[in-house]
Amino acid sequence: MNLSKIIGILGGMGPSATVDLFNKIISNTPAISDQDHLHIIINNNPKIPPRINALNPGSETPLPELIKGAQMLQKAGADFIIMPCNTAHIWYQEISNSIYIPFYSMITNTVDQTLIQMKEKNPRVLLLATHTTINTRLYQHAFQQTAVTLLIPSLTEQLVVNQAISSVKAGLIKTNPYLKDLNKIIDDYANKGIMHILGGCSELPLLFPYLNEKINKLDPTLMLAQFAVSKSL
Repeated sequence: MNLSKIIGILGGMGPSATVDLFNKIISNTPAISDQDHLHIIINNNPKIPPRINALNPGSETPLPELIKGAQMLQKAGADFIIMPCNTAHIWYQEISNSIYIPFYSMITNTVDQTLIQMKEKNPRVLLLATHTTINTRLYQHAFQQTAVTLLIPSLTEQLVVNQAISSVKAGLIKTNPYLKDLNKIIDDYANKGIMHILGGCSELPLLFPYLNEKINKLDPTLMLAQFAVSKSL
């Protein structure tokens, strides 16, 4: 009898990032048959209002839809929930308070796994994320009590990151028009001795295969997938 826990994915933000998490869970599950894989319930709701502008005056908050989605997963039988959207973790506590099953934080898990992976004494990491994730200091606060120093892109560099993310959401990955500019930014930091980047938006790991091969790429989606597998088995 399979006693593994059912994983609930609060997704759709965006759909490609949700598929990426699903694929990484499958790839990191020790299975030799269909029956060895994990039971996963995915709520892929791309109609959730945009997270990146939600804090602007007059913008629609995604919180009601996030809570509704989490409660749907709970009702459907999920034993715990994960959410492959970094920015949406602005509302992590409110979502968690609305359900009685565990809701595990992508941000917290990323910090925990990064600390395990890092070998340097005082590593410096370039944070690539939406401007909302950066401005709300989700990762800066989470890493505050650690030896990791997060570096934040300049306003000009952030514009490139934002455009690269938007292009992924539009379905442009291998042909993303901002890959060259993004690689130029990464190369500039690498030349200054910064050899780690953190893909703090779930669209960014989709671009990792096309970024500077020499840079160490920290993938929160992969970390979350591995965590979910460990919690489910």
